[in-house]
Amino acid sequence: MDEKTLAKMIEAVNRHMPEKTRTLAEMLKEKDPTIRARDGNEYYIEKRELEFIAKHVDELDWPRFRIPVILEMNDIGGERVIYVRDKLHAEFIKRLSASTEFSTEYLRFTCTNCPKSGRSSERQVRSFSESL
Repeated sequence: MDEKTLAKMIEAVNRHMPEKTRTLAEMLKEKDPTIRARDGNEYYIEKRELEFIAKHVDELDWPRFRIPVILEMNDIGGERVIYVRDKLHAEFIKRLSASTEFSTEYLRFTCTNCPKSGRSSERQVRSFSESL
């Protein structure tokens, strides 16, 4: 497979990802907060989801806390493993999860209630809001 084909495949897989992230502080001020995806779709983020996040994030961090929260999910050895690479996101998720492993680069936690993917090597990336 050549680089151009690989780049197109990656672009297709990530078309639902945000065009640009927004801050929790800015989105909390809006009546109908949305995020535009790379494919042009707009995703409504429910106010109650933002308020839930705000309860678990220090108010001083709201201007730096980026939405959406990105989770990287993998099946490793039959176990669903979720990686969170943003430090503020990792601290937020750590407050919500009992089984965690912190590193300087990411937070890894297992989710016993997450659905299994079709193949053990499948990798899914989705926003926290999609998971609520």
